[in-house]
Amino acid sequence: MSIVRSSSRWSAILMLLSLLAATPLLSGCLERSTTVGDRYSGTIVVATSPDNPRGAPKLDVPESMASRVSLSDYDSVPESASTTAGAPAPTPSAADPAAPPASGAPGDAAEDAPEIPRVGTRAVFTDLTAGQFSQLGDIVAAAFGESAMSMDLTAKRSGDVVRFRGSADLSDLTPGRDLVRLTVTFAGPVTATNGDQIGESTVTWTPEPRKPSDFSADATYPDPATAAVSSWSWFLALICLLTVLVVAGLAWTRRDRSPRPGRPRPSAGKKPPTSPPTPKTTAGSGAGR
Repeated sequence: MSIVRSSSRWSAILMLLSLLAATPLLSGCLERSTTVGDRYSGTIVVATSPDNPRGAPKLDVPESMASRVSLSDYDSVPESASTTAGAPAPTPSAADPAAPPASGAPGDAAEDAPEIPRVGTRAVFTDLTAGQFSQLGDIVAAAFGESAMSMDLTAKRSGDVVRFRGSADLSDLTPGRDLVRLTVTFAGPVTATNGDQIGESTVTWTPEPRKPSDFSADATYPDPATAAVSSWSWFLALICLLTVLVVAGLAWTRRDRSPRPGRPRPSAGKKPPTSPPTPKTTAGSGAGR
């Protein structure tokens, strides 16, 4: 009976240890399948002119997104101001009346108009989930203080297509002074958009102040969550199979080999006793008696 109890106890211990060893793997599989999905990266710039009485806009990122969003100061200085500072602009030569006008002449003002200097904040975000990505609209709207600005951003998947839709109301911002620029990089090629596509999977929008604006982009690529669930399911099945085989093998090697009830128990190193041989008798052996 002690051998039976010992074998049962070892089997239970091995089963418990196997389950404990598989628990981290099982929890990791479940967590991986629910968190893997579409991710979004890109940049956001909010800025205004240095003389704005409201001051430079600041992006306030929540702690839950701090590890995926990097903030830096944005300072836009006209390139022409830095290259021509301290040097007079060239003038046409009197000896050559046919010489072309200098850059910046009235005829070229539309093409060479310098960028307005602006100061503000630039945010670089990486691998944001759909929920985190939607929070960017509220973060941008709050950057301009008590203005009536609003921005909504959503991204949803339909089959193999990710549809990004957004809207912004910049009616409280001033044209030529305030700047909002959104750049989004998808995990696959962009097939349709109303923004400026600067790469196969990257689009930029610069909404104009004093008017509502819409954002739209469609990107086509397989759902990463589906692929993750499939691969982790096969991995989980393999782990379970190996666990069952190990437990079954250990249980077999430690099985109860004691004799069953009603069956004699053999003595180790001894042969069972044998009956003495029966003497042979011959015919007429009792005649002489």
